[in-house]
Amino acid sequence: MRRPLLACVLPAFAIASAWLLIEEPARAGEALAITMLALVPAVVADPRLRSLAVVGAGAVAVWIAFDVEPWEALPYRDERVLEPVSRTVQLGIADFYGQLLPFDPGQYLEMHSLTLIAVFGFVAAVSVLVAARRPVAAAAVTVTGAGWPATLVDDNAAAIGAIALAGALSIPLVLRVRTAPALVVGAVTGGAVVALAVWASPAATLAREAALDWQSWDISGAPVQATSVRFVWDANYDGIAFPKKPTVVLVVDGPDRARYWRASTLDLFRYDRWFEDLFWLARVARGDPVPLDRLAPRAATDESSWLSQRVEVKALVDDRLVATGTPVALDAGQLGPVFVLSGGVLRAGEPPDRGRRYRVWSYAPDPAPAALARAGVRYPPAVARYLTADGRRFPPFGARGRERTLNAILDDPSYALSAYRPVYETARRVVGRARSPYEAVLALESWFRLRGGFVYDEQPPPSGRAPLLDFVTRTKAGYCQHFAGAMALMLRMLGVPARVAVGFTSGTRDEGKWVVADRDAHAWVEVWFPGQGWVSFDPTPGRGTFGGIYSFASDSREAIEALNRGELGEGGVDPDRLARGADLPTAGAGGEAWRPSPFAIGLGLAALWLGVVGGGKTVRRRVARLTRDPRRAATASRRELEAFLRDQGIAIGPAATLDDLRLTLARELGLDARAFTLAVGRARFGPPDRKGHDASAPRRELERLLRAMRLQLSGWARFRGFASVRSLQRAAQR
Repeated sequence: MRRPLLACVLPAFAIASAWLLIEEPARAGEALAITMLALVPAVVADPRLRSLAVVGAGAVAVWIAFDVEPWEALPYRDERVLEPVSRTVQLGIADFYGQLLPFDPGQYLEMHSLTLIAVFGFVAAVSVLVAARRPVAAAAVTVTGAGWPATLVDDNAAAIGAIALAGALSIPLVLRVRTAPALVVGAVTGGAVVALAVWASPAATLAREAALDWQSWDISGAPVQATSVRFVWDANYDGIAFPKKPTVVLVVDGPDRARYWRASTLDLFRYDRWFEDLFWLARVARGDPVPLDRLAPRAATDESSWLSQRVEVKALVDDRLVATGTPVALDAGQLGPVFVLSGGVLRAGEPPDRGRRYRVWSYAPDPAPAALARAGVRYPPAVARYLTADGRRFPPFGARGRERTLNAILDDPSYALSAYRPVYETARRVVGRARSPYEAVLALESWFRLRGGFVYDEQPPPSGRAPLLDFVTRTKAGYCQHFAGAMALMLRMLGVPARVAVGFTSGTRDEGKWVVADRDAHAWVEVWFPGQGWVSFDPTPGRGTFGGIYSFASDSREAIEALNRGELGEGGVDPDRLARGADLPTAGAGGEAWRPSPFAIGLGLAALWLGVVGGGKTVRRRVARLTRDPRRAATASRRELEAFLRDQGIAIGPAATLDDLRLTLARELGLDARAFTLAVGRARFGPPDRKGHDASAPRRELERLLRAMRLQLSGWARFRGFASVRSLQRAAQR
């Protein structure tokens, strides 16, 4: 099989190279591993073994692409394997329609996973077709697999098309196929993909750039005119200046307790700043449910926990719709279609006019400190993007070897993130030996607000190229963007999923409604906790009073008292020690209480079922065999045989005779049961003077029949019969 393998090498190279063009920087190592796996079927001659090779290689490819641990790929663990993979595929496909290419695989993990699967799929298809001596079909797959990504990028499209052409032509040549159709098809399709790639590249670029600006589409072509106040939500550290006279931008009829009104989230830290990095989830109209993203907790679906807000636009020119927490339902009939983006961000097709109203229902977690401390660090794959900065993913809090990984990242001078080592060292010193992500969050929040020597300044001193680095280590003066951005970056470095939220503070309460002005614009931090979702924390000092006993933003000492009472761990924690701190452990921190997985629960229920059903039938048979009465022994043996057959799905009528049983065994299993029927008949109807002999004969013949039947049945059939309740149902009807 050396020749088929050689025939696949150039096509595989063309396909992998084409798909790597849409990534920057390209992860060639993973692509190489995937490609080598896909070439395995080419060296298998037997078609049946080749199919098994495809399945095995595909399983390993899914493991590599979606980061599925081997012990997680067990049956009935859909929430750990199938569901994450399915949602990753859905979101990855959506990202391809909303992101400019090439994309950063470190930021868009779903897109990267789909790219690896595409490489495996096309190369594996070529391998199978080549091994089956189908050169024309293999050439067509080569052209399609390399041509598709080549049309999505501007650079090297023609070169990839040429490689695809060479790969397609090499297949019949290496296989020594000299028929004209194979050569003609390869040449025509290869030339077509070159032309298509050259023509489509500029058009594709324009289309993608337009798609990125879909929020500003206007059929009439008229630009949106500002009526009053606009905000640029991406991070800005150059200073802010509010007008002397405040302008009311929103009026919210909502919860009595003060809340943040979130407009968007800044998920991407790149080039020393935080940016919006949202992907499209769905488009909803009036009355449609708001789809939740993968990180929304189950509690978000409980309508009894929803918070209602009626929002009236006064002077805000922005297509983002504000809400507290995670939006779960929306009534925006006056606004037209609304687009749901990742992280619970809602955007209208155009900024709502003055006086427009909409109603939104939200889920906002309100956990006790002890609940957050027990949340642990069981992070799903979707959290990875919130543990990333400048394209580098940080290990989760408490992971083994995280210090070694951190040092490798921060010691690499080729990454701009290496300049932020002082920020990480500061964060590590502040949190000390925090035993959970929650303790680390509290320590950082209190350090920024109370103990770190920071001051709120809307015109901070000028900084260098890295404003957050200067803010933490030198100036210690800034406004909410500085505080939230620095804390979120520190948390990600510590392995705690965090992001910057932007919007407004609650405003002022007036006649039962919240009046929100332009001066209430604000940025804060949201931290994700398992089972709770996104919880708000505010490191900015002097920005008002907010709800939530879990945060220093409440200006409450309850969280600190909980620490001292030991509710967050054994022995209690001194908040001053948290601020001074020593070293953050590299392993074992942030443990969580053991909770059985659905797989373990299912396994336990199955064991219980087997114990009750199978054990119950065994006990009943043993008890029935204890009799020395030949008539009772005959009846018990006959019923045991009938029960065995019923558990195997073999129908036995309620009035079946011994001869009917004999014929059934001969027809269904090919067994001769004449000795059994004779022994049962003699014991049941024989003379009394032969009791001892007749009582043991039916049991002896029954055992012979049962052994013969078990030898003919598969292991699964025997297990199924052991767990079946058909015989018990029949016994209950007697």
